[in-house]
Amino acid sequence: MRFRKTIPAVALGVVSLTVPLAVAGTSSAATAIEATAADSSQVEEATLTDSDGKPAGTLSAKAASRTGKVFSTGEITRKNFSSIGLSWKKESAVDSGLTAETRVHRDGAWETWREVPLELDEGVAEEAKRAGAPAFYTDDADGVEVRFTSPKGGLPQDLRLSFIDPAQSPAISSADRQSRSAQVARAAQPDVKLRKDWGADEGLADPGYKTQASIKAAVVHHTVTGNNSYTQEQVPQIINGIYVQHILVLGYGDFPYHFIVDRFGGIWEGRKGSIEMRPGTAIPGILGGHASGFNTNTFGVAMLGNFEPNNSEGGEDTGPDPKPTAAMVNSLADLLAWKGGQYQLEPEGTTRLVSAGGGGTNPHPTGTVLDVPVISSHRDVNVTACPGGKLYELLPDLRKQVADRIG
Repeated sequence: MRFRKTIPAVALGVVSLTVPLAVAGTSSAATAIEATAADSSQVEEATLTDSDGKPAGTLSAKAASRTGKVFSTGEITRKNFSSIGLSWKKESAVDSGLTAETRVHRDGAWETWREVPLELDEGVAEEAKRAGAPAFYTDDADGVEVRFTSPKGGLPQDLRLSFIDPAQSPAISSADRQSRSAQVARAAQPDVKLRKDWGADEGLADPGYKTQASIKAAVVHHTVTGNNSYTQEQVPQIINGIYVQHILVLGYGDFPYHFIVDRFGGIWEGRKGSIEMRPGTAIPGILGGHASGFNTNTFGVAMLGNFEPNNSEGGEDTGPDPKPTAAMVNSLADLLAWKGGQYQLEPEGTTRLVSAGGGGTNPHPTGTVLDVPVISSHRDVNVTACPGGKLYELLPDLRKQVADRIG
C-alpha cells in the first residue's frame, strides 16, 4: 500500500519532507516513516522502537529462534538509496548478543541475507549525539528488510532505520588532476583525493576547523561498510554515505576519520583540514571522532572494508577470510610515512596517551594513561575487533615499512 505521511524530522539541523514509501503488508496507520534532508544529501528514517525499546512502526516480533527472540521490519520498498544505517538512543542499554541481518531489493529481486555489524567502529565518540552502527553500503537498492535476534529478548530504545542517499560525487576535471599533481610533487606527499572528490556537502559539517595542539600517534581502523568487493566507481558513494550517516543520523560535526584508504590504493581526505594539519602552522592538528576517549593527540586512518576473519561480507576479491590488498597496505604506509614524518613520529616506537573518558567501547576512565604503539589500531585503545584480525596482523610489518620510508 502506498501512503504519505509528514512527521517532524529527528536528525539534527534538517527539514521535514513528505515522501511516499511502500511497506509490504502494512497499512498506512501501521508505519511511521520520517524523511529528512539537508541541501543535496538526504536521509529518511523509520522508527523501529519507542522510548521504552518496544517494537514500533514496521518492526514486529516473530517466532523465537534457538539463539533468541526475532524481530523483523518486513519488506520495505522505496526510491533508490545507497546505504542504510541503524541508530539508537545514546544512553540506551544494548543486549551484548544482539545481531542484525539485512537483505536488499535490487534489479527486481531480493538478495541473500547479510550480517549488519552493530558495533560502530569508532565507538560512541564524545561528539556523537546518538549511538549506532556503521553505514552499510547497499549499492543502488530500492527495498530492504532488516531482522534482529536478541538472546535477552530486548531492543535498544528509540531504534531507527535510516535510508541514506547522498549527493552524486562530481567528476574530477583534468585541471584539478594537474593542479593536484603539482601540489603532490612540491609537498612530497602521496596523492590524497580531496573531500570534493567524494562529493562532501560542506554545508552539513560544522563550520571551521576542530584543531588540537599536537599529534602523537596514528590509529588504524576498518569501516565495516558492507562488502570488500566494491568497484572503484563506488568508492566516493560509500565514503559519502559514511559522512551523511555520521552527521545527519548520529549527530557528529564532521567525518569521523582523518583519512580513508580504498582497496585500489586510493587515499581520500576525511575530516576537514586533515591534509593541511602540520606542526608549527595555524592548524597544528585536527581533532577527529574515531576512537572513543582517545581522539586527542591522535589521527585516524580507516581502511575501506571489513578485515575481520570469517566475516560474511568478503566479496569475490577477498573470500570469506579477507585481507587488505597490497595496494591498500602500500598506500597506508605512504600516508603514515608522510604524516609521521611531519610530526617526527617514531613508527616502531611507543607513546603515551591519556583517556578523555570511559563508556561505550572505551573501558578506560578519564585520566587513565596508556602506553601504546605510535602506529596503533583501534583495539589498542578500545574494546573492539577493529581493525579486523587480518589487518591487525599486518601492523608489525607496516610499522617497519613506514620506518623505512621515513629513513
